Amino acid sequence: MLKISEAAQHSLSSGLQDLGAGIDALRPMVDRHITRDRVERYLKAISDTPAPSTAASAMRAPVLRALLDEDGALGGRLDLDANYANTGGTVLLTGAAAKAMPLWYFAHLDTISYLVSRSGGGRHRLVPFCYHLTRDGRRDALCYRYDLHGGGYRAVAGGFLESDAGTPYFRPAEPSFVPERGDRIVPVAACTGTSDGHMTGHFDNAGGVAALAVAAPVLAEAGFDAMLVFPDEEEGPPGSGNQIMGRGGSRIINGLRAPDLAVIVDMQQSGEGSLSDDVQTNDVRLGHGAVLSEFSSLGRGAVTPPHLLGLSRLLVRLIGERGVKVQEPLSSYTSRSDDVSVMLKTPNILLLGFPGVDRHFDTGLPRANLDDIVNLSKAIVYTALLRPLVRSMSDRFGRSAP
Repeated sequence: MLKISEAAQHSLSSGLQDLGAGIDALRPMVDRHITRDRVERYLKAISDTPAPSTAASAMRAPVLRALLDEDGALGGRLDLDANYANTGGTVLLTGAAAKAMPLWYFAHLDTISYLVSRSGGGRHRLVPFCYHLTRDGRRDALCYRYDLHGGGYRAVAGGFLESDAGTPYFRPAEPSFVPERGDRIVPVAACTGTSDGHMTGHFDNAGGVAALAVAAPVLAEAGFDAMLVFPDEEEGPPGSGNQIMGRGGSRIINGLRAPDLAVIVDMQQSGEGSLSDDVQTNDVRLGHGAVLSEFSSLGRGAVTPPHLLGLSRLLVRLIGERGVKVQEPLSSYTSRSDDVSVMLKTPNILLLGFPGVDRHFDTGLPRANLDDIVNLSKAIVYTALLRPLVRSMSDRFGRSAP
């Protein structure tokens, strides 16, 4: 059978005892920087910037850079590369060279979007460049086009994304407007909120990006060597196979050494909204904290190894005693995300997220809770403490006779 060697047991036991002390050492930095106001500022700026797949880095990376510049966070140990290794993805790096980073964090930068199929009759048939979940109804939308002479994307028309029996169309507000091949149709929802933290906006995955971006300067200041990855194509085309989605992440990690630990951050459907057809219950709730899941897509995506899940559940308990809320659902559906790319590089994957409703404009406008994203950002920093423990366990597993 497999067991941990005596030396590893001693190292692990010591590390587990030191975990609470490590959290307490990080806590002043975490609480000073990761504030409700800062997370809200990042969340609004990112979610209000449309980000169709394969164009997300061009449209949202400047927003990320401006936010971090405003906080004086870039430079020193924190650098932003808006087109890492010519992959089209955006990366934040702290410390060491990217190819040997021991700690990865992922939050996809793109949102759902639609391609133009054919025009006619005042509304135009679309091809989903995403997992289309609006069965019937109308959502506000914008048509974006690349300006070859101006060198950027711009909105050329407003209108509506209409869905009839699951078939999507774009109806321009100006009937004479005709979309062109290469245009992208993006559903939009202004980011608004109330004092209790409940918010409406295009949060999939602006919430994850905001949580990572706010956490990044703390990871850098604390001396963790980490790569924070914002792929520009997680949504991508619909399909049943894992590698149909998450292609932006695959491009980024293709030439990198496997990390000790990877954390995948995304919006997850709460029980307050519509559920997957193959899941009847969901006990994840808005306002109850971030979400730690063991597996995604009913095991079709990543599955966290038992030893890593045990470590992460201990961490959740310890940070919970210090006011950081993380839900551990008993019955919930966690969607596949960038884990479908990363799981081919390492099994050591943690699935962290935040609860939301109607993430793809399913039955209405997307909703989330600001405080859940604040808790998520803090939890992201604390997960960095698990990396040496995971490395110790991975290095020291030995084989002995039963």
